[in-house]
Amino acid sequence: MDWQLQRNCTMQQLIQDVTEYVDVDPRFWNKDEGDFEFDGEQVFFRKLSDSVLLFVEGVVYEAPRQIP
Repeated sequence: MDWQLQRNCTMQQLIQDVTEYVDVDPRFWNKDEGDFEFDGEQVFFRKLSDSVLLFVEGVVYEAPRQIP
């Protein structure tokens, strides 16, 4: 698997995990912003009303929130 394809799969997994857990995991549910490590990378997040912004290596990703 080439590096770019592997990186895309990793980012897709990150986005899926964040949208699934950021509002239910006790470490994050009561925080509007914070950080964690994912696959060796430092990830910063900021919750908006209906989405989550993820900052990874200077790139910003936006994912919809799945608020329970």
